[in-house]
Amino acid sequence: MALHIRGQLAAIIMAMTEAGRQQLPAMPPPHSAVKWGKRRYNDIALQLARRLYGLEYLHYGYFKDLSPTIDQLPQAQEAYVQLLLAAIPDGVADVLDVGCGGGGIARQLLDRGYQVSCVDPDPYMMTTTWETTGGRIGVHHGFYEKIEDLRAASADLVLMSESCQYINPVAGFQQTLHVLRPGGHLLIADFFKIRDLDQPYLSRSGHRLEKFLAHADNAGLELIHQHDITPETAPTMDIYQAILLGKVIPVVDALSAALSRRHPWVHRALRRMFGKKAAQLRLKYHHQDSATFSHYKGYFVLLFRRR
Repeated sequence: MALHIRGQLAAIIMAMTEAGRQQLPAMPPPHSAVKWGKRRYNDIALQLARRLYGLEYLHYGYFKDLSPTIDQLPQAQEAYVQLLLAAIPDGVADVLDVGCGGGGIARQLLDRGYQVSCVDPDPYMMTTTWETTGGRIGVHHGFYEKIEDLRAASADLVLMSESCQYINPVAGFQQTLHVLRPGGHLLIADFFKIRDLDQPYLSRSGHRLEKFLAHADNAGLELIHQHDITPETAPTMDIYQAILLGKVIPVVDALSAALSRRHPWVHRALRRMFGKKAAQLRLKYHHQDSATFSHYKGYFVLLFRRR
């Protein structure tokens, strides 16, 4: 039932945006080797972020010289993009954007004269990127480390903005070496665990930094630049927590109360099925603040060069 409602919501929001779409060439279909299986999904996070808060991006904000508020988040996210683009080395022409999100970064890369191809497993994200960039990108549907149609030595730079956390490091580095030309670069902006997680309610997201760097070195990727931007990005977590605790959870509670009055047997059944998980999520979201994030994790811009 939840998946059905989620699909309906996504369809409604997509229909609302249909009238404003430009006429574009048809996006290439998924490569035949891609198998979506149960992991085919329609991520409505970007759709809701755009509708509710006017956000173009899903990534963290870079709050240097900005107030850590929801009103300043779009500017902070744009500052993040500019920081990332400034880290691209000279001599780069062809960029592979892994985990392209809504295509905002890909569009800016194109506007700066780079040739861009994009990878994403989410059909909605890839379609949005295609529209955002005016169909000027190469398209690769699927999970980065499993895609079979990426040409060898086809990129000067592989870019991962908050996508490497979802990629197996060993398989991901193998794919990156396949794609990069000799002397090519891998540019990553993401958060990493910097110490052991000693509480069960803490978010498990992110690779352990020292292990990730060791995997990169073993694969033949030399770390040539490391920039810790944790202080400037961590305030994003306070905004995220405020939205969850101040907006999302109260709405869920109100819907739950209404359901318990009108359909008590359905409410009891759902509580039995999801009550424990819901309690765990509440505990987790109460520990998503910037101080907790900064204690256990760090946000880094990492630039590697293929040996």
